[in-house]
Amino acid sequence: MSELIALLDTVWSRLERGVADRRHPARHPVLATIGPDGPEARTLVLRRADRSEAALELHTDALSPKAAQIAADPRVALHVWIPKDRLQIRARAHAALHRGDPALFASLPPEARANYGGPAPGDAPSAEPSEGDPNRFIVIRCKLHEIDALVLEEPHRRARYHAPDWSGRWIAP
Repeated sequence: MSELIALLDTVWSRLERGVADRRHPARHPVLATIGPDGPEARTLVLRRADRSEAALELHTDALSPKAAQIAADPRVALHVWIPKDRLQIRARAHAALHRGDPALFASLPPEARANYGGPAPGDAPSAEPSEGDPNRFIVIRCKLHEIDALVLEEPHRRARYHAPDWSGRWIAP
């Protein structure tokens, strides 16, 4: 049982490291949503990892397709690959959109704020610079309810954990 706890501790420590270290692979998880034509996946920047709340936070533009997809169906999945640890982290979550936090938006560097202005994501680019619009800034808060951790060492080991108590069990890789 202690190995199960240790693996879950490793998962959270890597996610937390991804928030703090721009070069860590957990910094860029893949977020999958359910779009009108099926699943859609994209890489985002992990902005916050809170184990006590089982939550991960990412940012997006209110005009992005993923914001509309989450509003229509809040079920999401996240994927992180940590090569050095040979660790794959998959998580299932319910996402909530929190629009326009002025203090958080103001704390972003100017080049990051500019990402939340101008043409909508997917439209033709504009030559006009943008200062960004705090009303287009959205925090995606993913409340995790399942974590699947696969360690690709020999022998391969895989565990699945479920909320609310995060009890885990070993499963076949």
